[in-house]
Amino acid sequence: MRGRTQWRKAAVLAVPALALAGVLGAQVARGALASEVVVQGGTLSLSTSGLYGTDFGLSVGDVTRQNADGSTTVVRVGRLGFAEGRLNELCLSFQQQVLGAWFTVYVTGGDGNRSTWEIQTENVELDVVSATGALDMDGVVAIGLPGENVTTIKDAAGNPAPNPLRVPVAEHRVGIDATFAEFRQVRGQIAVMSIPQPFRLPNLALRMEPGRGQCAAPVAPQGNP
Repeated sequence: MRGRTQWRKAAVLAVPALALAGVLGAQVARGALASEVVVQGGTLSLSTSGLYGTDFGLSVGDVTRQNADGSTTVVRVGRLGFAEGRLNELCLSFQQQVLGAWFTVYVTGGDGNRSTWEIQTENVELDVVSATGALDMDGVVAIGLPGENVTTIKDAAGNPAPNPLRVPVAEHRVGIDATFAEFRQVRGQIAVMSIPQPFRLPNLALRMEPGRGQCAAPVAPQGNP
């Protein structure tokens, strides 16, 4: 009887987290993710074997976050963008606390083959709170230029958008610009993930587990995209 009571209680506590998961679940049913994912009051955990992009740009941005008490906080983030990108396996997770109980929602996708770099995207923008992994840049690489001069994502006509990372021009924050960039075995905490159009992932799946979990450490990719 006690076990039944505990499960019943857990089910009640999980309702808000299930509702939150349902928003993503509607996208999962179509094999796609929404164009923008924002986690208020927390961060989105990202794990991928590899992330490769062309027209890579990086600078420092600001994100306004809403706290649990209704107040807001400005968070300084590393803002990076790709005109075109490829991912090798992907896991996203976020934690939700409901009446003292924690739940973790996972969204995963990929074909299970670490040599295919199977997930394709365009005009990707990530606001990164923290990240680890290996980075290799190639082509024309400029380090230390003003962030507002970085070129990365493109407009509807296919031309580089001016100040695409929305860096405050008067502050001249440092920026990095590269023709190509490849990240390997990336784990990070993301404040905002923005892609102009929904992108599709093979074997896209969603699950929710009790407790405070996160995506597993990524395995190294095989070969280059």
